[in-house]
Order: sequence, then C-alpha cells, then structure tokens
Amino acid sequence: MSSDRRNFLKKGALVFLASGIIPFKLKAEEIVNCDPTTTDMLGPFFSAGAPETSSIVPDSYEGEKLILTGRLTGTDCEIGLANAVLDFWQADENGDYDDDGFNFRGKVITDNEGYYNLETIIPGKYLNGSQYRPAHIHLKVQAEGYEELITQIYFEGDVDIPNDYWASLPSAINRIIPISAGAIGDWYGEFDIILSPSNPIGINELSKEYGDLSQNFPNPFNGHTRFQFVLNKDSQTHIEIFNQKGQSVHILVNNRLPKGRYEFNWEATHAQPGVYTAIWYADDLLIKSIKLIKNS
Repeated sequence: MSSDRRNFLKKGALVFLASGIIPFKLKAEEIVNCDPTTTDMLGPFFSAGAPETSSIVPDSYEGEKLILTGRLTGTDCEIGLANAVLDFWQADENGDYDDDGFNFRGKVITDNEGYYNLETIIPGKYLNGSQYRPAHIHLKVQAEGYEELITQIYFEGDVDIPNDYWASLPSAINRIIPISAGAIGDWYGEFDIILSPSNPIGINELSKEYGDLSQNFPNPFNGHTRFQFVLNKDSQTHIEIFNQKGQSVHILVNNRLPKGRYEFNWEATHAQPGVYTAIWYADDLLIKSIKLIKNS
C-alpha cells in the first residue's frame, strides 16, 4: 500500500469491519424487503444543474475509488424504472463539498431495466458539532409517476453511525450498505432503490398531518431569532440548525411533544454570519426545512 493511500485511510474517511472479499455483481440480488426506501435530510449542499455522467470523480483526486450499482423499482420490486434521474452529491476525501463546480456531483440515468452504475470515491468525513458525520452519499431520485425521493447512503461498520442522529435512526437501517474490496483495489457496493406507488404521501401532505414550522422572525437576524411551531399530533420532534458546511450548530428541540403551539428562541450571538438551515423531523420523517440568514 502506498504512503498516500495509508495517509488517506488515516483521515477517517471510513472505518469498517471487513468480512472478506466477495465477487462484484453487476446486477443486484433479488430483493426480499419491498418497503420504499426511506428519506433522509437534504442538507445544505445540494446544487441544481449537475451534469449527466456515470463518474463524478474529477481528473485530480485522492481517496479510495468506489463503484456503486443497483436497481430502481416500485414496491413490486420486479419492474425496473427506466430513464429515471438519480442525482448524486457527496464530500471529497477531506470532507469538503464543491460549491463552485460539480466535482463529486452528477446525474445518472437508469437503463431500460432500471439499473444504474456510478463511479465515485468513499466520502471523507466532517465535524457535525462535536461529532463526525459518518461517511455518506446524498441522493435525489426522480421517476415519472413517482414521488421524488431525497435520501442518504451510509456504510456498514462506520464507527460514527451510532452517534449520528440521522444515520442511527431505525428508518436508516436499510440504507447502511456493505462494501467489498475488488481485485484491483477499488471498492464495490450495491444500493437498490424502491419508490412508493403513484400518489404517495408527499411533504405537503405530511405538513398538513403534523403541523407547521413557520419562518423564523426576524430573518435576516443578528443576535437572536425565534420560531413559531404548530404541532397537530403527538410526535417525536427534532428540529436542528446546520451551517453551510453541514455542521450542526444548535438543536432547538429533540423530545416527544404533545400537540399544541410552541415558540423556540435561538440565541445565536456567537454564530458566524451566513446562511443556515433548520430541518424538522417528526417520527423519523422529514417534514420541512427552512433557510435562515444571520447578518452579524
């Protein structure tokens, strides 16, 4: 192993427990569990307009190559969804996102049987508050006649999964995938995607069911801002604020709350000026996200 490769692994891009080398399969195994793929937070790093490609690796890169493959189906798990758009984005080997171009960003189109292949690298990690977020790949899926899916892919054996709010949710269990080493040094993984039938419950319907998180006021703000929150049903409620690097800066609430009206204040005197994102989850479902602007 080269010194560069050893140094990369020391950066903590991914720590996992190897179970041996297994042959890479170009087509995913038969799926037994046909539940729809669960959602995850969009995060602050999505950029529209990424190019159509089968490789999101720039010419100059470091890190461990990863070949990701899988199949997109409906909940019958039999008929592949052709010509669907899979929008991938992720951090580089150092845990940084490209906000100016499209390195480690791209759209993959499924083939006539719903299969896809993506060449990328194992993503680096970055601090989320006092904890590192586990290595992850973001994914947005759009297929005609199906609800848009926004989710994230994690990796088995990652030591930071248990301490990460999003990756440790029970709903994320089927999005934590094994990867295997190939003969030429690359890594291989499979991730099958299952979309809900037509007319599923979408974000707007979930908002009607659970309530509403109003835009913070004032916005833009300086030292502090407040949020008004209406909860239509008893639920496990988690509202968290992230900066532009995807790092958690404040948790407004993380409790099971009874239905009712609430007001939360964020004393942000020590927060840096910039754009922030508040994300609301209820009962492990993504309900709403809003943008905040701190002037000074």
